[in-house]
Amino acid sequence: MTLRLADRQTRDPVPLGWLARLARRAAKRLGIRRRGIVAVTFLNSRAMRRVNAQFLRHRGLTDVVCFRYDREPIVGEILVSPACARRYAAAHGLSYRQELARYVIHGLLHWKGHKDETAAQRQTMRMMEDKLLAQCTT
Repeated sequence: MTLRLADRQTRDPVPLGWLARLARRAAKRLGIRRRGIVAVTFLNSRAMRRVNAQFLRHRGLTDVVCFRYDREPIVGEILVSPACARRYAAAHGLSYRQELARYVIHGLLHWKGHKDETAAQRQTMRMMEDKLLAQCTT
């Protein structure tokens, strides 16, 4: 699978090269071997709110939205909010760069079919994210 990253916002800097390498490592560790392209796009807050409302029927800003498609060449889209990553990182004393990495990995886990609707699912995904971050950022 090919991962294509694009930054469609200008407010928060996104280290595209570093995140692309991390995403490729994470996809390999997750055993993603499907042909096609997954587009990872970083959007501004307004666009993320619009996507969240239109496709998920939720109000407000969200951190990550993932779509999986059955047709090539595009087999998925992961939409990421750098503004959410910046805010969360600042509020919790974390690195913005690491939080962005977590969001990309979170999107890949969703693409693989993992859910985070219940507390148990969120805990499982968080542990998977932690493991992949440790494996892919060193």
